[in-house]
Amino acid sequence: MRSISERDLAVVIPLLAAKIRDLTAELHASEARVDEQSDEEIRSRMELQDLLHQYDMVLDSLRAEYEDALKEVSNLPSYDELVGT
Repeated sequence: MRSISERDLAVVIPLLAAKIRDLTAELHASEARVDEQSDEEIRSRMELQDLLHQYDMVLDSLRAEYEDALKEVSNLPSYDELVGT
């Protein structure tokens, strides 16, 4: 049994995917000026990398739950449609 409904997954997955895209863009922007960063900025960047890793792991587990839900409920968008890929 799923811990979250397929409808809730269809809402949460795109939001989390969008947040991951935003944080990834922020991380890439900070990489452009790595040589100019203070120790605090470097720590912040490392924390952002850790956060992105955690979000990716959550998204992977949500994907597995959603794909299981797709087997039972056919009128849901595909996972790729939800994450915008």
